[in-house]
Amino acid sequence: MTTLSPSVSDGVAGFRLVRPKVLERIALPGASTNGALSVMEVVVQPGGLVAPVHTHSREDETAFVIEGTVGVRLGGEELRVVSGATLFGPRGVPHSFWNAGKVRARILLVITPGNLDTYFHEVAGVAGPGPAADTDAIARHAARFGMAFDLESTADLAARHQVSLA
Repeated sequence: MTTLSPSVSDGVAGFRLVRPKVLERIALPGASTNGALSVMEVVVQPGGLVAPVHTHSREDETAFVIEGTVGVRLGGEELRVVSGATLFGPRGVPHSFWNAGKVRARILLVITPGNLDTYFHEVAGVAGPGPAADTDAIARHAARFGMAFDLESTADLAARHQVSLA
């Protein structure tokens, strides 16, 4: 059994991925927990879609909605959840998040095990510059980490919920 050491993150030095409507910040990297978990803060402005529907083959995600209203596709179900709700998305279950309200939403995301930090560190370079991200390149990058993206879901979510990745 591996013994873990206590770890504190100052909340400032963590990695940030900034898009026009979404800020993703690794608040506690997996390296700080010997890979047991990583913690992210996701801030989503109204109309923001965090990611296309995607499936992890290696990680579970637990999401706590800190503030706002979040739309979630979790498996075959779509939910509208408000602050205080906690969701669990086990590996193998397709999911996505978006801001379903009129004010910003904040989500605390716990990824177990904490092995996706490299994915997030590299994705900005893979996506390309500017607001028009290369979603095919991102999907290929994600596959390296055992994730599969349903890129066709983006148009469906955009039309039904007035959200976008940009």
